[in-house]
Amino acid sequence: MEPPRVIVSGQEKRWGSCSKGVVRLNWRNVQAPKSLIDYVVAHEVTHLLHEDHSRAFWAALGRVMPDYEVRKGRLREMGPRLVW
Repeated sequence: MEPPRVIVSGQEKRWGSCSKGVVRLNWRNVQAPKSLIDYVVAHEVTHLLHEDHSRAFWAALGRVMPDYEVRKGRLREMGPRLVW
C-alpha cells in the first residue's frame, strides 16, 4: 500500500477529511494540544480503511486510540475557542 497523499489546507468547517486516498488536514489543527492533533490524524487515517463512520470504523480507531471518545469530546469543546 502506498502512503496516502497529505494536503494541509484551510478548510472552512472541518478539522480534516479523507477521500480517495487523500488525507486533508486543516492548518488550524496546530492550535490544539498534540493529543487532539493526534486524534484528528488517526481519525482521518482510519478513513483510508473505512470510508464511513460505521461500527467497523470506530472499532478500528479504538484499537489504535482507545481514548478517542475523550479526545473527540475535548476537540468538540475546545474547537470553537480556536481561531477560524
